[in-house]
Amino acid sequence: MRIGALLLLSGLAAWCQSEVDLADGKTTFRGNCAFCHGLTGGGGRGPALNTGRFLHGSTDQDLKNVITSSVPGTSMPAFEFEKAELEHLVAYIHTLSSSTSAAGPVPGDAALGRKVYERSGCAGCHRIGAEGSIFGPDLTRIGAGRSPSYIRESIVNPSADIPEDFTGVAVITRDGKRISGIRLNEDTFTVQLRDVSQKFQMFQKDEVQQVMPEKKSLMPAYSSLAKDDLQDLLAYLDSLRGDLAAAAGGKKTEGTR
Repeated sequence: MRIGALLLLSGLAAWCQSEVDLADGKTTFRGNCAFCHGLTGGGGRGPALNTGRFLHGSTDQDLKNVITSSVPGTSMPAFEFEKAELEHLVAYIHTLSSSTSAAGPVPGDAALGRKVYERSGCAGCHRIGAEGSIFGPDLTRIGAGRSPSYIRESIVNPSADIPEDFTGVAVITRDGKRISGIRLNEDTFTVQLRDVSQKFQMFQKDEVQQVMPEKKSLMPAYSSLAKDDLQDLLAYLDSLRGDLAAAAGGKKTEGTR
């Protein structure tokens, strides 16, 4: 009986410590990760973490590598945590998927969605693989990097969350001409932008009427898309996870962000 009681107490202590570690991991997650990945890991600016599917691997070491080394070409930065703090964070991330049923593919016809993408002129601003423009965000792996709800809102209300790298700026010249584009750099005396034709332009501030930030996204809102077209487009964009041959129906393309 005495040995059994000791084992029971030891197990209880281990369970309590585990709960403390997870609570610590939750605090770290909410303080550093929730802004992009959502309070419950459902995704947003960053990919969902509650599906159990991770683009760069799902082992503890895989997750640690992503957290401490960043993901090149994305907004995911590198974090520095104490060893125990990092372990608790990784353990907590694993619990996010344990309480969530596996998410299936987004409803809709991805093949039809690709046609919606093409006829809507999306390639004039966005790039998938080696095709399209670099004026707007690269969409090569948008399905792996953003949640379906975030992608949907970006289509119908792009001004809701404008990525910092794609902040718009408008320059009013002395003759009243308005030139808008993506702000590449700005200092006290000059502003540099890239317009929709991919032309780089630089202006001296003392030679123009006004330089002002665009309050709305330079991407138009596609809120008038037919319901089925919107759903098919969402299904297509969600399918873009770097596997360009699959997303393009077998056609291979090169390049990824």
